[in-house]
Amino acid sequence: MRAQIAYYDPPRRPAPGVRPDFTKLPLSGRSVIIADMRYRANDSPAFSLSREGFTLVTAPTMVRDFYDREEVSRWYIGEAAELVRRLTGCAATAMLNQPVIRVSGRAGERPAGTTFTGDFAHADFSAAAAEYMLRRNLPPDEASERLKHRYAVYNVWRAFSGPPQDMPLALCDTRTVASEDKQYCEIAMKSATGEMMTWENIAYLHNDEHCWWYCADMTRDEVYVFRGFDSDPARAEQVPHSAFTDQSCPADAPPRASIEIRMFAFYAE
Repeated sequence: MRAQIAYYDPPRRPAPGVRPDFTKLPLSGRSVIIADMRYRANDSPAFSLSREGFTLVTAPTMVRDFYDREEVSRWYIGEAAELVRRLTGCAATAMLNQPVIRVSGRAGERPAGTTFTGDFAHADFSAAAAEYMLRRNLPPDEASERLKHRYAVYNVWRAFSGPPQDMPLALCDTRTVASEDKQYCEIAMKSATGEMMTWENIAYLHNDEHCWWYCADMTRDEVYVFRGFDSDPARAEQVPHSAFTDQSCPADAPPRASIEIRMFAFYAE
Protein backbone atom coordinates (compact mmCIF):
# COMPACT_ATOMS: atom_id res chain seq x y z
CA MET A 1 0.00 0.00 0.00
CA ARG A 2 1.01 3.65 -0.25
CA ALA A 3 0.97 5.47 3.09
CA GLN A 4 2.59 8.33 4.97
CA ILE A 5 5.69 7.81 7.09
CA ALA A 6 6.86 10.82 9.10
CA TYR A 7 10.58 11.59 8.82
CA TYR A 8 12.94 13.98 10.56
CA ASP A 9 12.93 17.13 8.41
CA PRO A 10 14.86 20.08 9.91
CA PRO A 11 15.38 23.39 8.08
CA ARG A 12 19.08 22.52 8.28
CA ARG A 13 21.05 19.64 9.78
CA PRO A 14 22.41 20.27 13.27
CA ALA A 15 26.15 20.70 13.62
CA PRO A 16 28.09 17.45 14.08
CA GLY A 17 27.87 16.29 17.67
CA VAL A 18 24.64 18.19 18.40
CA ARG A 19 21.86 15.92 19.66
CA PRO A 20 18.38 17.42 19.16
CA ASP A 21 15.59 16.62 21.61
CA PHE A 22 13.98 13.39 20.43
CA THR A 23 10.58 14.54 21.73
CA LYS A 24 10.54 17.83 19.77
CA LEU A 25 11.76 16.92 16.31
CA PRO A 26 10.54 18.71 13.16
CA LEU A 27 8.76 16.03 11.11
CA SER A 28 7.29 15.81 7.61
CA GLY A 29 5.13 13.05 6.21
CA ARG A 30 6.44 11.35 3.08
CA SER A 31 4.44 9.07 0.83
CA VAL A 32 6.11 5.64 0.68
CA ILE A 33 5.28 2.13 -0.48
CA ILE A 34 4.83 -0.26 2.45
CA ALA A 35 4.73 -3.87 1.27
CA ASP A 36 2.80 -6.63 3.03
CA MET A 37 4.98 -9.37 4.51
CA ARG A 38 2.30 -11.94 3.80
CA TYR A 39 3.15 -11.81 0.10
CA ARG A 40 6.52 -13.36 0.96
CA ALA A 41 5.09 -15.98 3.29
CA ASN A 42 6.13 -18.83 0.98
CA ASP A 43 9.79 -17.74 0.88
CA SER A 44 12.14 -19.57 3.23
CA PRO A 45 13.05 -17.70 5.29
CA ALA A 46 10.77 -14.85 4.30
CA PHE A 47 12.57 -12.38 6.60
CA SER A 48 15.73 -12.75 8.63
CA LEU A 49 17.20 -11.05 11.68
CA SER A 50 20.63 -11.21 10.07
CA ARG A 51 19.47 -9.98 6.62
CA GLU A 52 16.64 -7.43 6.84
CA GLY A 53 17.05 -7.11 10.60
CA PHE A 54 13.56 -8.37 11.44
CA THR A 55 11.33 -11.39 11.21
CA LEU A 56 7.68 -12.33 11.66
CA VAL A 57 6.90 -15.46 13.66
CA THR A 58 3.96 -17.32 15.13
CA ALA A 59 4.34 -17.30 18.90
CA PRO A 60 1.23 -18.16 20.93
CA THR A 61 1.11 -16.71 24.44
CA MET A 62 -0.32 -17.78 27.77
CA VAL A 63 -1.36 -14.19 28.51
CA ARG A 64 -5.09 -13.58 28.27
CA ASP A 65 -5.23 -9.94 29.43
CA PHE A 66 -2.25 -7.80 28.44
CA TYR A 67 -3.53 -4.96 30.61
CA ASP A 68 -3.03 -7.20 33.68
CA ARG A 69 0.52 -6.39 34.75
CA GLU A 70 0.76 -9.35 37.09
CA GLU A 71 -0.26 -11.76 34.34
CA VAL A 72 2.19 -10.17 31.90
CA SER A 73 5.01 -10.45 34.45
CA ARG A 74 4.12 -14.06 35.20
CA TRP A 75 4.11 -15.28 31.60
CA TYR A 76 5.21 -12.79 29.00
CA ILE A 77 8.76 -11.91 30.04
CA GLY A 78 9.75 -15.57 30.05
CA GLU A 79 8.00 -16.17 26.73
CA ALA A 80 9.86 -13.27 25.12
CA ALA A 81 13.21 -14.45 26.46
CA GLU A 82 12.64 -17.99 25.19
CA LEU A 83 11.61 -16.68 21.77
CA VAL A 84 14.76 -14.55 21.44
CA ARG A 85 16.96 -17.49 22.46
CA ARG A 86 15.25 -19.76 19.94
CA LEU A 87 15.50 -17.29 17.06
CA THR A 88 19.05 -16.08 17.66
CA GLY A 89 20.86 -19.03 19.23
CA CYS A 90 22.22 -16.72 21.91
CA ALA A 91 23.62 -18.18 25.11
CA ALA A 92 21.60 -16.03 27.53
CA THR A 93 19.12 -13.15 27.69
CA ALA A 94 18.25 -10.35 30.09
CA MET A 95 15.32 -7.96 30.15
CA LEU A 96 16.13 -4.40 29.13
CA ASN A 97 12.79 -2.82 30.02
CA GLN A 98 9.44 -3.71 31.49
CA PRO A 99 6.85 -4.50 28.81
CA VAL A 100 5.35 -1.34 27.27
CA ILE A 101 1.77 -1.15 26.01
CA ARG A 102 1.03 1.36 23.26
CA VAL A 103 -2.43 2.37 22.03
CA SER A 104 -3.18 4.35 18.88
CA GLY A 105 -4.41 7.94 19.12
CA ARG A 106 -7.93 6.92 18.07
CA ALA A 107 -8.39 5.54 21.58
CA GLY A 108 -8.89 9.07 22.91
CA GLU A 109 -8.02 8.79 26.57
CA ARG A 110 -5.61 5.88 26.79
CA PRO A 111 -6.03 3.12 29.38
CA ALA A 112 -3.98 3.66 32.53
CA GLY A 113 -0.38 2.55 32.23
CA THR A 114 -0.25 2.77 28.42
CA THR A 115 1.60 5.18 26.17
CA PHE A 116 1.50 6.62 22.66
CA THR A 117 2.62 4.93 19.45
CA GLY A 118 5.90 5.92 17.79
CA ASP A 119 4.58 7.68 14.70
CA PHE A 120 7.81 8.58 12.90
CA ALA A 121 10.87 6.78 11.53
CA HIS A 122 13.20 6.11 14.45
CA ALA A 123 15.34 3.59 16.28
CA ASP A 124 15.36 3.23 20.03
CA PHE A 125 19.08 2.95 20.72
CA SER A 126 22.46 3.96 19.44
CA ALA A 127 25.54 1.89 20.23
CA ALA A 128 26.32 4.20 23.14
CA ALA A 129 22.78 3.85 24.48
CA ALA A 130 22.88 0.06 24.26
CA GLU A 131 26.02 0.00 26.41
CA TYR A 132 24.46 2.50 28.83
CA MET A 133 21.36 0.32 29.18
CA LEU A 134 23.45 -2.82 29.66
CA ARG A 135 25.49 -1.21 32.44
CA ARG A 136 22.31 0.16 34.01
CA ASN A 137 20.51 -3.19 34.02
CA LEU A 138 23.26 -5.61 35.03
CA PRO A 139 25.56 -5.78 38.06
CA PRO A 140 28.87 -4.01 37.32
CA ASP A 141 31.03 -7.14 37.15
CA GLU A 142 28.58 -8.98 34.91
CA ALA A 143 28.15 -5.95 32.63
CA SER A 144 31.90 -5.60 32.19
CA GLU A 145 32.18 -9.28 31.30
CA ARG A 146 29.26 -9.18 28.86
CA LEU A 147 30.78 -6.19 27.07
CA LYS A 148 33.83 -8.29 26.19
CA HIS A 149 31.69 -10.45 23.92
CA ARG A 150 29.00 -10.01 21.31
CA TYR A 151 25.64 -8.80 22.59
CA ALA A 152 22.48 -7.49 20.94
CA VAL A 153 19.14 -5.88 21.73
CA TYR A 154 15.92 -7.21 20.20
CA ASN A 155 12.40 -5.84 20.34
CA VAL A 156 9.58 -8.39 20.66
CA TRP A 157 6.42 -6.63 19.40
CA ARG A 158 2.87 -7.98 19.38
CA ALA A 159 -0.48 -6.39 18.45
CA PHE A 160 -3.12 -7.81 20.79
CA SER A 161 -6.15 -5.74 19.76
CA GLY A 162 -6.86 -8.14 16.90
CA PRO A 163 -7.25 -7.41 13.19
CA PRO A 164 -7.55 -5.09 11.47
CA GLN A 165 -5.05 -2.59 12.90
CA ASP A 166 -5.74 1.11 12.29
CA MET A 167 -2.08 2.02 12.93
CA PRO A 168 0.17 -0.91 12.04
CA LEU A 169 3.90 -0.90 12.69
CA ALA A 170 6.18 -0.66 9.65
CA LEU A 171 9.78 -1.92 9.65
CA CYS A 172 12.53 -0.76 7.29
CA ASP A 173 14.98 -3.20 5.70
CA THR A 174 18.34 -2.31 7.25
CA ARG A 175 20.13 -2.97 3.94
CA THR A 176 18.42 0.10 2.45
CA VAL A 177 19.56 2.53 5.16
CA ALA A 178 22.59 4.80 4.66
CA SER A 179 24.66 6.31 7.45
CA GLU A 180 23.78 9.84 6.29
CA ASP A 181 20.08 9.06 6.83
CA LYS A 182 20.63 9.03 10.60
CA GLN A 183 20.26 11.90 13.04
CA TYR A 184 21.46 11.03 16.54
CA CYS A 185 19.16 12.52 19.18
CA GLU A 186 18.84 12.66 22.94
CA ILE A 187 15.89 11.74 25.10
CA ALA A 188 15.38 12.21 28.83
CA MET A 189 12.60 10.64 30.86
CA LYS A 190 11.86 9.16 34.25
CA SER A 191 12.14 5.44 34.77
CA ALA A 192 9.44 3.41 36.51
CA THR A 193 11.29 4.03 39.78
CA GLY A 194 11.39 7.80 39.25
CA GLU A 195 15.05 7.93 38.24
CA MET A 196 15.84 10.42 35.45
CA MET A 197 17.40 8.66 32.46
CA THR A 198 19.09 10.24 29.43
CA TRP A 199 20.21 8.27 26.40
CA GLU A 200 20.94 8.56 22.69
CA ASN A 201 18.63 7.32 19.98
CA ILE A 202 18.13 7.86 16.27
CA ALA A 203 15.70 9.67 13.95
CA TYR A 204 15.85 9.22 10.17
CA LEU A 205 15.78 11.54 7.21
CA HIS A 206 13.86 10.42 4.15
CA ASN A 207 15.65 8.36 1.55
CA ASP A 208 13.90 6.99 -1.55
CA GLU A 209 15.92 3.79 -1.15
CA HIS A 210 14.22 2.87 2.13
CA CYS A 211 12.24 -0.35 1.77
CA TRP A 212 9.32 -0.58 4.23
CA TRP A 213 7.35 -3.69 5.26
CA TYR A 214 4.39 -4.43 7.52
CA CYS A 215 2.09 -7.34 8.23
CA ALA A 216 -1.59 -6.76 7.52
CA ASP A 217 -4.22 -7.94 10.00
CA MET A 218 -1.87 -9.30 12.63
CA THR A 219 -3.34 -11.75 15.11
CA ARG A 220 -2.40 -11.87 18.78
CA ASP A 221 -0.37 -15.02 18.05
CA GLU A 222 1.91 -13.22 15.58
CA VAL A 223 5.03 -11.35 16.66
CA TYR A 224 7.64 -9.11 15.10
CA VAL A 225 11.15 -9.57 16.42
CA PHE A 226 13.53 -6.86 15.22
CA ARG A 227 17.05 -5.69 15.92
CA GLY A 228 17.61 -2.64 18.09
CA PHE A 229 21.39 -3.04 18.22
CA ASP A 230 24.10 -5.63 17.66
CA SER A 231 27.74 -5.25 18.65
CA ASP A 232 28.72 -7.44 15.68
CA PRO A 233 29.76 -4.90 12.99
CA ALA A 234 28.18 -7.10 10.31
CA ARG A 235 24.79 -6.78 12.05
CA ALA A 236 25.15 -3.37 13.67
CA GLU A 237 22.42 -1.51 11.75
CA GLN A 238 19.32 -0.75 13.82
CA VAL A 239 15.90 -1.33 12.27
CA PRO A 240 14.08 1.96 11.60
CA HIS A 241 10.42 1.58 12.49
CA SER A 242 7.27 3.69 12.62
CA ALA A 243 3.56 3.37 13.16
CA PHE A 244 1.46 4.61 10.25
CA THR A 245 -2.21 5.14 9.52
CA ASP A 246 -3.87 2.50 7.34
CA GLN A 247 -6.48 4.53 5.49
CA SER A 248 -8.23 1.34 4.35
CA CYS A 249 -8.99 0.28 7.93
CA PRO A 250 -12.72 0.47 8.76
CA ALA A 251 -13.64 3.45 10.92
CA ASP A 252 -15.25 1.19 13.52
CA ALA A 253 -12.14 -0.98 14.00
CA PRO A 254 -10.77 -0.93 17.55
CA PRO A 255 -7.71 1.24 18.17
CA ARG A 256 -4.50 -0.73 17.78
CA ALA A 257 -3.10 -1.91 21.09
CA SER A 258 0.31 -3.55 21.21
CA ILE A 259 2.89 -4.75 23.70
CA GLU A 260 6.65 -4.65 23.27
CA ILE A 261 9.58 -5.75 25.35
CA ARG A 262 13.27 -5.28 24.62
CA MET A 263 15.63 -8.09 25.47
CA PHE A 264 19.41 -8.31 25.64
CA ALA A 265 20.88 -11.31 23.87
CA PHE A 266 24.35 -12.49 24.94
CA TYR A 267 26.48 -14.72 22.77
CA ALA A 268 29.26 -17.15 23.59
CA GLU A 269 32.51 -16.82 21.69
